[in-house]
Amino acid sequence: MNLSWLGALLTIAIGGIMWHIGGQGHKWVRSFALPIVLGGAKAALAQNWIALLYAPALMAAIALFSYGLKAPIHKIWVFLFGGQGSQGDYPPVEIATRATCGFLWSLAAIPFVFIAGNWAGQIVYSIFLTVAAAIFGQAQDVKVSECGTGASVSCSVLI
Repeated sequence: MNLSWLGALLTIAIGGIMWHIGGQGHKWVRSFALPIVLGGAKAALAQNWIALLYAPALMAAIALFSYGLKAPIHKIWVFLFGGQGSQGDYPPVEIATRATCGFLWSLAAIPFVFIAGNWAGQIVYSIFLTVAAAIFGQAQDVKVSECGTGASVSCSVLI
């Protein structure tokens, strides 16, 4: 196995763990440390400093787009579904909220496109993260939900 693939897979696994830690009361791990780790890993793997721009982009995306009951995205979907799901009890709202967050988080990886011009990779990643965030967001086990979401976000290093 190529060393860069091994590094990418290790980064994805670490990203899943870090996202979970961030959901267990250590928010700074998810919102600050994880973006730095992912940007740094991609910069090392691609040997290109432009990848470091991912860190502030993901920090901003995580800060701006969340899936909690009080989050604007959740409130918009509750409104669009006629007021259903305001307590997190209507699966279509929860799926739409998580999918929207996944898509918006995926846009933070656009700096990776400028390294190799891989727009197809960005499009695939955006579709993947949109679907993965929705699926993992429905998991009943918090650890599965958080580790799966974090690993999915961390797949950005594959672009």
